[in-house]
Amino acid sequence: MKKPTAYLVAALTALLALPVAIAAPAAPAPTIKSVRVTLVSALTGPSATPSTQPVDLCGTDLGTMAELNGKVFFAFGDSFGFKGPECPKFGPNWRSNLLAATGDRDPSDGVKLDWWLTNPAGTAIAMQEGRHEPPFSGADGEQSRIPTAMIALNGVLYTHFMSVHGFAAKGGEWSCNSSSFASSKDAGNTWTPMTGVVGGPDSNFNMLALSAERGGGNENGKYVYALGTPCGRFDGVKVARFLPADILRPAAWSYYSAPVGAKPAWSAKTADAKQVIPPDVGEASVLWNPWLKRWMYTYLNEGTASLELREAPAPWGPWSSPVTLAAAATYPQLYGAFMTPSFLKDGGKTLYFIMSQFGPYNTFVMKASLEK
Repeated sequence: MKKPTAYLVAALTALLALPVAIAAPAAPAPTIKSVRVTLVSALTGPSATPSTQPVDLCGTDLGTMAELNGKVFFAFGDSFGFKGPECPKFGPNWRSNLLAATGDRDPSDGVKLDWWLTNPAGTAIAMQEGRHEPPFSGADGEQSRIPTAMIALNGVLYTHFMSVHGFAAKGGEWSCNSSSFASSKDAGNTWTPMTGVVGGPDSNFNMLALSAERGGGNENGKYVYALGTPCGRFDGVKVARFLPADILRPAAWSYYSAPVGAKPAWSAKTADAKQVIPPDVGEASVLWNPWLKRWMYTYLNEGTASLELREAPAPWGPWSSPVTLAAAATYPQLYGAFMTPSFLKDGGKTLYFIMSQFGPYNTFVMKASLEK
């Protein structure tokens, strides 16, 4: 046999030097085996009970929640009013966000919103109004200012907003200037913007799901966990944590920096944050379920056209493979699946959540019955 040529030896040496791709561990199976979802009632719009016409709210979306002083607060997104008695889609009186609350903690027959942030005339007004500039105008034009998460800490309400530079023609795509918090020390009546921002245009923390609940990985309730995604619906999830006193000081946050399946590790550098849930992840929410002894993370997956639910023993994972919560085949143009502790019933076996639909452009109370 002829000896290998120098060229062959060089080629083999080069091949051996190439990095070997190591596949990420497979996502564990969920403990939830099935979910039955039903529509309870409209939360907003003319079909809600009571109708939101008195505060001039014809159509809106989102409805991320926080709880304070025995009430559940709701932060809605872009909102539009009535045109006389008519309720046109994307009608007049555009507001970038609205705030409502209820003392009704039994969603089984719907949720009655009994308080709104309003002007003296009784019309619902924004917590922090967007500039409503044309999409993608200038270097930092703001088309809207949308709430992505809300949390109550030590008697103070915090709403996290993304400053939207522009919504693209393709559904699920938009770009942001930055994201930041505004805080309210008087139960939502007045709001103060933070100094600085959470993240710039490319931050993985421009859309958040927030929780300070006691649960796996946070048994003593020491930290607030922020599960973040970039603006849009086509990226994955990274995790930050911080002390409640540091919510407005992103420089004091730490980021989960261990690969999936490795020993947990945290870094002070945002760039070290590792992805814990793969794309596609849209608007999201996170909640501890004592029955499952797992965290639940709910979000829109544009790729599967469904709201999905994943479970994990800790906020950083490992997160399970997804369970379908609701599908667009049944609820067309659905998005958002926002949760709050008071709407988790039967010890954790029944989950009520808030869902949006783009067609009617309103929000709805949904019931999910979970089975292990």
